Amino acid sequence: MLNPDLLTALHYCAVIALTGAVTSVYFLFRRGMSIEQVRKLLLADNLAALALLLIFITGVLQVLAHPMSPAALFANHGYRTKLLLFFVMAISFGYPSRLFHRWRRSLRQGQAPIVSTQQQFWVIWILRGNLLLLALIPVLARLASG
Repeated sequence: MLNPDLLTALHYCAVIALTGAVTSVYFLFRRGMSIEQVRKLLLADNLAALALLLIFITGVLQVLAHPMSPAALFANHGYRTKLLLFFVMAISFGYPSRLFHRWRRSLRQGQAPIVSTQQQFWVIWILRGNLLLLALIPVLARLASG
């Protein structure tokens, strides 16, 4: 069986990495980016995706290792709300990530991508929403545990 303390530490480290990656993407993304800035943006986006995956895996393992049954955990409204917000955040990352990864072809050709005003608007607001969710989810985790 896995060590619950190790799972918790990995889970928290992934949350910290996700927060740093989303913050980096938020500050790197703008119209008129250079090729080097886009490469850094793609690196931060990949780190965010990896952190999301690690949060999900360690979260599932924590549910399975928890002394309470999974049914009892899911009966808690705070826990269910926390999970719902996590999945909303994970799904909302899809638009910016797909946009960023479509730029790879232009990067290979040595051209910086062109960001439309509409793309900039949506990506910035999605990232702001995700940063807000990253602040709310730990509060809900506290409410769910106590």
